[in-house]
Amino acid sequence: MTDKFDVNSWLKTYRDAFAPVQRAQAEGFKAFERFARHQYAVAGDVLEFSLHATKVALAVKSGEEFTAAQRELGADFGAKLQKRAEELATIATETQNSLTDAFAAAADSVTTVAKKKAA
Repeated sequence: MTDKFDVNSWLKTYRDAFAPVQRAQAEGFKAFERFARHQYAVAGDVLEFSLHATKVALAVKSGEEFTAAQRELGADFGAKLQKRAEELATIATETQNSLTDAFAAAADSVTTVAKKKAA
């Protein structure tokens, strides 16, 4: 009963146990930041489109000019949104891969410790 409580080993065990959780949390925050920046860019594209559409509506003189300008703006806006959709798919894929890697590392660290204790 003369065993002393070793705070350093307890803290090391705690850090080792929660390191995978911390890494997964960091990856989640990175993904959230990327998603928020992407949504901010999409909102900027929408605002830009609406400003251009308003300028066109006030500047044109005939219906034909208005229709042609709106068609051109719509095509440009559609191309931008398609590009943003591809970026979102890339963000989702990269996030899924990084979180999968983080969870795999967490599982590996747990199984390694369990195997050492079992042996």
